Amino acid sequence: MLELSLESLFVIVDLLFVSSLGEKAITIVGINNSVLILMQSVATGLGIAATAMISRRIGQQKPKEAGLIAMQILYTGFVIGLCCSLTAFFFSAEIVRFSGANNQLIVYGSRYTQVMFAGAFLMILRIILNGIFRGSGDAARAMRALLIANALNLILCATLIYGLGPFPALGILGAGIAMVSANFIVVLYQLWHLLFRNRRLSISRQQLLIVPALIKRILTLASAGTMQYLIPSSSRFLMIMIVAKLGESTLAGYILANRIIMFTVLPAWGIANAAGVLTGQNLGASQPERAEESVWKTGKANLCYLGLMAVLLLFYGESLAAIFTKDPLILQTTATYLKYMAIAYFFFGYTMVISRSLNASGAVNTVSLLNILMFYVVQLPLAYILAISLNWQSAGIFTAITLSEIVLATACVLVFKKGNWKKIKI
Repeated sequence: MLELSLESLFVIVDLLFVSSLGEKAITIVGINNSVLILMQSVATGLGIAATAMISRRIGQQKPKEAGLIAMQILYTGFVIGLCCSLTAFFFSAEIVRFSGANNQLIVYGSRYTQVMFAGAFLMILRIILNGIFRGSGDAARAMRALLIANALNLILCATLIYGLGPFPALGILGAGIAMVSANFIVVLYQLWHLLFRNRRLSISRQQLLIVPALIKRILTLASAGTMQYLIPSSSRFLMIMIVAKLGESTLAGYILANRIIMFTVLPAWGIANAAGVLTGQNLGASQPERAEESVWKTGKANLCYLGLMAVLLLFYGESLAAIFTKDPLILQTTATYLKYMAIAYFFFGYTMVISRSLNASGAVNTVSLLNILMFYVVQLPLAYILAISLNWQSAGIFTAITLSEIVLATACVLVFKKGNWKKIKI
C-alpha cells in the first residue's frame, strides 16, 4: 500500500505541474499516457509471471530457482522494452495522431512525446523489478525506490518546467525529462539491490546464465498476462478516441478525472498485490484453503478503503478537480465523472483482489476472459451507443464505465467461488 501510495503521489505531482500549463498540456499528456499504458501491458504481463513463479518458489523454499527466474524475466523485459521504446520513438507523431490529436497538439507536444517514448523501456524495467521484489515478499524495496523517484520527480519538474536557477524553462518538455530521469535512477537503485543486496533470492554466477527453456515458460505465462492487461489498456486507448469526438474540453476533463481516480485507487492495488503474493505462497506451501481465506479477508479490507474514497469523491469531487483546473467546462466534466466512479468503487474492491489472486494462482487466461467481457462486450459498445448514437454525451461514457465495473465484479466473485484456481500447477 505504501509503495503504490507513492506511485499515486508520482501521478498527482505530475498532474499538478502539467495542469498549470493549460488544457493542451493536460490533453497531450493524457494521450501519451494512453499509449504508454499499452506498453506497460508488456511489463505488467512479465510482472505477473514474476510474482506468480517467484512467490511459488519462495513458498517451496527454493531461493536459487527463484533467483534464476528473476534474471530470465529481467533479460526478457529489457529486450522487449527496448523494442517498444524504439518503435514508439520513431513513429511518435503517427501514434499520437491516430490517438485523436490534431496537428496543433502534435506540434505542441512533439518533443515531450519523443522523450517519453524513448524512456518507456525504463518504466517497463521498473515495473518488472517491482514484480520481482513483490514475488519475493520484499514490497518494501519497491516502496523505497518510489520514494526516491518521487523526490527526484518533484525537484526536476519544478526546476525544468519553470526554469529555476540556471536552468531554462522547458514547459511540458521539462515534465517528460523529469519523469524519464527519475525512472532511470530508480532502475539503477533496484538493480543494485537485486544483484548485490538481496537476501530473499539467491543470485550468483549460475543464476546469471541465460536459460532459453525457462524464458519460453516465462513468455507463455507472461503473454497471457500481457494480453490480459492489453485488453483494458487498449480499451482505454479506444475510449480516448470516443471521448475525443465530444470536444477538447470534455477530453481534458475525462483525462483529469482519470488521473485523480488513479491517485485514489493505486493504494487499493497495493492491498490487492498482497493478496496475490499470499495466494502464491500459500499454494506453494500446499495450503489452498488458507489462500482462499486470505483473499476474502483482503477483499474486505480493500472494500473499506475504497468505500472511504467513494465518500470523498461524492462529496468533495468538485473541490478536488478545482485544484487542477479553473476552466468551467473541464471542471464540470471532471466532477461528474468522479461522482459516477464513486458508485463503482463499491464494486471493484473485490475485483482487484480476486484478479490479482487468480493471476498468482496461474489462472491468467480466466482473468483475460473476464476483462474481455467487461471492456469489449460491455464498456466500449455501450459507451459509443449512449454517448454518440443516443447523444448522451459525457454522461453516456460515465454510465457505461460504471455498469461495466458492476458486471466485472459480479463475474469475478462467481468465478473465484468455483475454486478451479486451486488446482493449477505452474
